[in-house]
Amino acid sequence: MDSSNTLFHIPDCVNEIIYYLIDDRKALFSCALVNRLWCRAVIPLLWRNVFNNHLFHNNIEIKIIHTYIKCLPEIQKLTLIKQNINLQDFKPALFDYPKYLRVLNCLNFDNALYSWFNATIKLSFDITEYQNTFLHCNQIISQYILSHSTGLNALHLSYHYTPNRSCFMHFPLDPSVKEIWHAFSELTELHINFPVNTLNISLLYEKLSLYSHNIQKLNITSPGTHLFCQPEICKHLFQLINSQRNLRSLSVFFSWPNSQSPLFFSALSNQFHSLRHLEITDFYDIPLLITSYLSSFNLDTLKLIYCYKLNLQIDPGPLPFISPGSQFQIKNLIISGAHYSALNPFFSLIIKITGSNLQKIFFNGCDIALINTIAEYNTNLTYLSTIINYSIFDNFLEALSKLKKLKYLEIKKLRNDKKKFTNRMISQFAKSIPNTLEELNFNLKTARHIFENDLNLTDQGHLYIFLKDCNIPLSKLTVHMYELNNDSLNFLIDYAVRFGGSLKELRYDAEGRFTRDVLLKAEKVIPFITDITEDMY
Repeated sequence: MDSSNTLFHIPDCVNEIIYYLIDDRKALFSCALVNRLWCRAVIPLLWRNVFNNHLFHNNIEIKIIHTYIKCLPEIQKLTLIKQNINLQDFKPALFDYPKYLRVLNCLNFDNALYSWFNATIKLSFDITEYQNTFLHCNQIISQYILSHSTGLNALHLSYHYTPNRSCFMHFPLDPSVKEIWHAFSELTELHINFPVNTLNISLLYEKLSLYSHNIQKLNITSPGTHLFCQPEICKHLFQLINSQRNLRSLSVFFSWPNSQSPLFFSALSNQFHSLRHLEITDFYDIPLLITSYLSSFNLDTLKLIYCYKLNLQIDPGPLPFISPGSQFQIKNLIISGAHYSALNPFFSLIIKITGSNLQKIFFNGCDIALINTIAEYNTNLTYLSTIINYSIFDNFLEALSKLKKLKYLEIKKLRNDKKKFTNRMISQFAKSIPNTLEELNFNLKTARHIFENDLNLTDQGHLYIFLKDCNIPLSKLTVHMYELNNDSLNFLIDYAVRFGGSLKELRYDAEGRFTRDVLLKAEKVIPFITDITEDMY
């Protein structure tokens, strides 16, 4: 083999090996010690996301800030010393570390800077001087990092509940320092979490709309859903949305006045060619959503989240007219949070017009009309998660038997529904499951005071009846019960054996009251058994 050709390809080989190890920091550190070539290839990967949640232990965050300090010009180091910061190591950094930063989690930056500050400051400050010095250090360090970055790919901006730990982006942003804003020009992912009327938030949106045009994933959260976003803030946020060239996912978790909704959809109209995921909160003007957006966009996922509001009166108006032959492209429809039955006719219309394109539905509440619409029009549905009540159970079973491609089913019961599911209903449910179903998530919990008196039926009895009458070989089963004892586990073992070991995973939300011997017996036929009780709370 020609040695010159071999040497020519070494950098490409190194990069390929190192990129494969991108999530294994220990392995990357080892690679960095091989030689200069490997070191130069590894350092950018090690410093691309140094403010990651998993890196903050054993004072590593202090060492990270200290390394950035070593990159500062001498005049700025002297400024920090004049601020009573104890800097002892003046050795220059081996690399220009700020230019490698690609992912910045500002909350973690805040915590790291706060830890470094408390570890290096010469105490004797009063609280006001302490805070002023802290913010001055923040201004020097964060502006240097941003101005020397060659471009961030992902930015997570959020606020501290503790005022004296609020750092990054909380100082007055200087619009004249263009190098800072140019650091945002390569953003493809942006997450912002600030109260709706935070100082400077409007300026932030305005500047980002001028410099960040390549965002593909945009997530805006504003705690305090009872507050409306002010029109001026809405204006600049919608400008930011409108200015994107290839926005693919948009999640907006706050409310705005109804008068701002046309501006929101006008901003979205520039994204019709690219947007695939839309998630909005407390939006009640569903007719506007249908007529202004769904009829012309190719969404894959529409998610509407509703927060419970006491005495809320919803009047969405009449159903909009949809031209015959129209069909929405939605594949996943998710309606979560509080359930407002006044909106169900509009959801039914969306389901009807989407038709066979719809593959996944998640609803927190169904009525008969909604269930019947799903069964009639969504023939390609593979995923269904819903909450049902006693009064529509028979309609639900009839609809369920028509979903011939269903693979995942999650059933929950309304908490305030005092009527019990009877043993007959459980048996009918088991017999109505489509033979395509692979995964079932089933809540068997019932208020203890409403068990059937004649059979003393508990959730354990429900489980027995279901497993006995179910003729479908499920591969994954999740059950929610009060307790999972030896008898219950033996029922599940018998079911798994009956279908030749098709049940590969059992997840249970219940108090485990089975013996070790029965558990070992179960694990021989069900490979994965997981207690998810803690995950539910």
